[in-house]
Amino acid sequence: MFQGSLEEVKLPDIIQLMSVSSKTGCFVIQNDKATGRIYLESGQIVHAFCGEVVGEDAIYSLAIWDKGNFRFLLGDEPPVKTVTKRNTNILMEVARKLDEWRVLKKKIPSLDLIPELESLGHKKVSFNTQEWHVLSRINGVNSINQIANITQMAAIDVAKLIYGLVASGLVKLRDSPKAQPDTNPLENNAKKSASSQRSPEEEKEWLSGKIEKVYQYSKSMLGEIAHPVIQRHCANGVKNVNQGKGLAAVIDTATQIVKAAQILEGPEKTKELTVGLKKIIKEP
Repeated sequence: MFQGSLEEVKLPDIIQLMSVSSKTGCFVIQNDKATGRIYLESGQIVHAFCGEVVGEDAIYSLAIWDKGNFRFLLGDEPPVKTVTKRNTNILMEVARKLDEWRVLKKKIPSLDLIPELESLGHKKVSFNTQEWHVLSRINGVNSINQIANITQMAAIDVAKLIYGLVASGLVKLRDSPKAQPDTNPLENNAKKSASSQRSPEEEKEWLSGKIEKVYQYSKSMLGEIAHPVIQRHCANGVKNVNQGKGLAAVIDTATQIVKAAQILEGPEKTKELTVGLKKIIKEP
């Protein structure tokens, strides 16, 4: 069994080594707070997860771990396939994110720190879909790692968004959670502007209508090749709406489709898609 410590061998080097050897199996990576897995078929990465984060984002989350242990389970097969990029492209992106992490660590030394919203006062602020998705989970209790799990984003991408908010004075970081979670003013404002005195059933119908618009727009933008992915995320979004998760369910649906578009279509189409979905979410 191939095993060792992340303090001695970094994850990108481990992946590179196993890629060259064309092994099939699973890396199990553990630290004192979490466990992740990266599956290889003939040396090619085909699936990964870390908590609730799956696919490439899970690899990027695991890549910045500097403590923990790993072991390779030879012949262990993936339950699903969530990674389509070649190892070379993934490792290039990992290298870029590690460079970003070295900068982020100046203000965010640990992903276990807990972001807390400062008073917005009369500041006029606007956020993109991903920023809203992260901001709505900031409550003085959730750590950066926990927010990454909740939003199913790579922890380093959550940290990058929070870094900008810390630098602008909108967020501060705590070492320990509050006794009770804060009421999130941004989430409440979003819900208030969205609800407009609607009853709970009317609210669910309105939000389901938004998801239908997200579905139709995404399908028109991405075409039939992405239809199964769009359909799956929108169905899950409607389910979450019916479970009372509110506007966050719509934001999550749009975010997951945007992430899929990055893989299927590239940056230009994804940028156009993001602009359109943002307009749908903001519609009264």
